[in-house]
Amino acid sequence: METQVNYVRVGMFVVGGFLAMILFILWLHQFGFGESTRPYHIYYKGSVSGLKVGGAVQYRGVPIGKVSTIKIDPKNVEQIIVTVDIDKTAIIKEDMIATLESHGLTGISYIQINGGTTTSRRLIDISHTRIPVIPSKSSLYEQVSATLPDMLQKMDYLITDIRGVFNDENREAFSKTMKNIEEITTYFKPDDGHDKDAFLLELTKAIATLNATLTEIQFMSKEFTELMKENRGGLREFTTSGLNSFSRFMIEGRESLAAIRRITESLERSPSRFFYNDPKQGVPAR
Repeated sequence: METQVNYVRVGMFVVGGFLAMILFILWLHQFGFGESTRPYHIYYKGSVSGLKVGGAVQYRGVPIGKVSTIKIDPKNVEQIIVTVDIDKTAIIKEDMIATLESHGLTGISYIQINGGTTTSRRLIDISHTRIPVIPSKSSLYEQVSATLPDMLQKMDYLITDIRGVFNDENREAFSKTMKNIEEITTYFKPDDGHDKDAFLLELTKAIATLNATLTEIQFMSKEFTELMKENRGGLREFTTSGLNSFSRFMIEGRESLAAIRRITESLERSPSRFFYNDPKQGVPAR
């Protein structure tokens, strides 16, 4: 009976030790003990075309790790999660920025980490998640790639507008303009048979006449201004009382004209009645 009890104890001890070893291995794996790299997340809003699992991760051109996984963020389909394994000896600071670069014309992309100062803190020390997140931004290549279609479309519009400017009608008008300019320059060439001196003399006379006219207009304008200044009081008096008197004069003149019109009409109808009154009334007795 005692031997049987010992077998049970030994069996339980072996099973418990095995489970403890499994838990210890999982614990080591969770905290990265025994590994030479540390995982980091990098989130990209744009395209990560050309980036492959196993792609290089560099810090200012120095290889420090590799890409381990690339997947779409299940919480935000517009975002790509790139997980990188970086050597523990490489210190990642909080002010470092990860960009996606490309190897020239090959199209193979890699992650370039730049920035970082000595006084800034380590990212792993301030991270609130198990896997720290390295900030990212669009590289120059991504910016150019994103704006290139729009630039090409605008260039196409510009070429179309240029073609519209240099159509057949505009080219013909431009040719006529150039021909007129050529004729003018030919006219003023020396020894071409034209009397340019007479032409220039007439042009000078016309300019002089125009100048004299403008001077006279300026002088008349100045005199008119002086006249207005000298008679400012009289004009003010005329506008206040003179206009009222003129209005009364016009009204009385209109009434006088009406009376003269009535007298004229009476003379035309019956001159004798106008001078001797109505004959039917007779002569008044004295």
